[in-house]
Amino acid sequence: MAWAGIWQNGAARVAEGFPQHAGPVDAPLAAMSLVLEIAMPRRSRRPVRLWQGAAHPDRAIAVLLLPDGALRVVHGEALDVRTPPGFIAPGQVLQFRMVACAYGRSDVVDLLNADTGQRQRIRTGIAIEGRLEEALPREQGFLDCANVAAVASHALPPTDLPGIEGGALVATPEGEVPVERIVPGMSVLGHDGAAHVVRWTDTRERLCLGRAAPVLLRAPFFGLAADTCVTPETRLMRNGADVEYLAGTEAVLVRAIDLVSGGTAILDRRRPVRRFHHVMLDDPACLRLWRCRVETAFLSEVLAAEDTAPASARPGERDCVPSLPLLDRAAARALLSRGARPQNFVL
Repeated sequence: MAWAGIWQNGAARVAEGFPQHAGPVDAPLAAMSLVLEIAMPRRSRRPVRLWQGAAHPDRAIAVLLLPDGALRVVHGEALDVRTPPGFIAPGQVLQFRMVACAYGRSDVVDLLNADTGQRQRIRTGIAIEGRLEEALPREQGFLDCANVAAVASHALPPTDLPGIEGGALVATPEGEVPVERIVPGMSVLGHDGAAHVVRWTDTRERLCLGRAAPVLLRAPFFGLAADTCVTPETRLMRNGADVEYLAGTEAVLVRAIDLVSGGTAILDRRRPVRRFHHVMLDDPACLRLWRCRVETAFLSEVLAAEDTAPASARPGERDCVPSLPLLDRAAARALLSRGARPQNFVL
């Protein structure tokens, strides 16, 4: 499990603290991943090749923009899939993740229009023994046209879940414990002081460049004792007079990405790869990170973020909604504009 290459705007980046692939690029792999972020060019009457692997075309991965706004993904002669027409328009940003699996168990072609939110996740169950040369770029020009590109010799799972980087201290009945040491079966304290049993945890690598950049929450804002990095999807609890005035309720949740403004919360692209820890309880609730309240993932989110989620899974209503009202981006911005001071986030 290693990274074969990471590039940002054509320049190579090094994933410090993570293994770097040192073997031959033509060796067969149990799994291989390609991640791209590309702004769409103007449409042409002919297909536009957004990415082309370095291997022979009968084995290489290619991503093409079709004249009708559809995207076509080809992996040699084994795979040929496409999105519906009008999936993406010029200027919009594609976030692409592809996993080739030698056993046909974790394969996926995951395409997200980052501007509209439209998503196409395709699983074929086709066993493809991938090689790094099939995903690595054929020419520098493909790297120059991509905001972000990365190739890994392992399967990269979805990471669009609430998540916290290691080092943050979570309140438990036995005292504060680093989030990386939280395991299923443990109890954690919610924002109301009640104990909640942890049912699921996971640690996932996340490419932290481009629009996938995490959010660095700066201490002492938000009630934090130390700077804490979280995924953009992480939800923070907020209360106070401003919340009651704008939302008509005592407490609400705000996505971390909607808090990015000024110096209290910033996008952090300093490290291209990070590990984030994900936690799920019996019912959605807010963990206590020092005096900051951060909501855990709920069941429907966890299932939606799995490439191989069982089609028969039907979570109950309680497992599909946040524990508190969630502000949309406009409401979150209105709340911030009323003046974000450190004490506003201390409970």
